[in-house]
Amino acid sequence: MDDLTFRVAIAGDEAKVLDFIRKFYYPEEALTIGIAPKDPTPEDEEFSLSCIPTGLSVVAEDSNGELVGVLLCHEVDNSTLPERKKETAEIKDAKWRTILTFLHHLEELSSICRRLDVPKGVQFSVLGVDPAHRGKSIGLQLMQKAAENAAEKGFKAIGAVCTSIFSSRIADKLGMTCVASVAYSEWKDNAGEVIFHLPPPYDQARCYIKKLL
Repeated sequence: MDDLTFRVAIAGDEAKVLDFIRKFYYPEEALTIGIAPKDPTPEDEEFSLSCIPTGLSVVAEDSNGELVGVLLCHEVDNSTLPERKKETAEIKDAKWRTILTFLHHLEELSSICRRLDVPKGVQFSVLGVDPAHRGKSIGLQLMQKAAENAAEKGFKAIGAVCTSIFSSRIADKLGMTCVASVAYSEWKDNAGEVIFHLPPPYDQARCYIKKLL
């Protein structure tokens, strides 16, 4: 096993995290590659990075200080969802509006706060691992570190929206419970056309939750 360090991401990490997720997350992320154009929108990148100053996200570094894994996490308060849905409807960028609409639907289905009877939780949003370091349980260790960090900060629940079978398997290993799922083939626009066009093994998005002790 490489000599890796797992730590909480801090303000100032944004530039190298952005470079990392552009290389190793977005090119494989279902909601990004499922809609043309296949590149992430600036709004998407901004949203991903916005959580870093909260101290909820974690990264893995090698002995040279280079990132090999990233898990970006957002605070979740389901009570704000109705207002956020209204704001999303006014977003001009069609791709980002479509992705956010789908994510809001998944948040509504998972309802971390209601299901686990907590005021707020931590949502695992972006998980990426350098392909050269895969197969070493880095994704699982990132989730474990993020869960521990959330508990230390007083949060009582965690959740994860897994857009691929690979992240779903990690959530299963962490002991999270899948409470909802949406098949990409069933998510359609007003004209009845499938929105996300993805090859196997991308089949569905799954929502996981877990109460922290």
